[in-house]
Amino acid sequence: VNTTNTKELIAAKNKLNRLSPNVKAVVADEIKMYMAEGEAPIAVDWSGEATEMMSQNAHLHYVVPTEGSNMWFDNLVIPKTAKHFKAIYAFLNFMNKPENAAQNAKYIGYSTPNTDGYKLLPKSVRDDKQFYPPKRVLDKLEVYSNLSAKKVQQYNDLYLEFKMHH
Repeated sequence: VNTTNTKELIAAKNKLNRLSPNVKAVVADEIKMYMAEGEAPIAVDWSGEATEMMSQNAHLHYVVPTEGSNMWFDNLVIPKTAKHFKAIYAFLNFMNKPENAAQNAKYIGYSTPNTDGYKLLPKSVRDDKQFYPPKRVLDKLEVYSNLSAKKVQQYNDLYLEFKMHH
């Protein structure tokens, strides 16, 4: 996920080029429609987006590749320019109350990292290994590193080459 090895990056782009005939589209939000309507059989997307698609198409499943994948997080942050700290902390504290974290997770379909909130989720949600995978799966996930600007540019250039090839 975080390779800075140019040969590995080029090999990955070349593999994507070989897979390109099987690619319907390189899109963002439009993928939800393709998947929900059965127009595409597979997509790379976030778990919360997957729950929305799965609610519209019972034939869909959310799968983490056995080789591993990226681990990502939605965050609640305080901007440097913020002024209303009392209100900000009240909101953050409110969202972090277990009952609110659980309700938020149920509503948006994203997993919650709030362990007390997790305990309040229905058993069917807590036991859903698609969205709360076991440790052996989590151990193969990587958080994106903050790569150098030069390396990010290389990633972007190779991705653009792939999109143009497609």
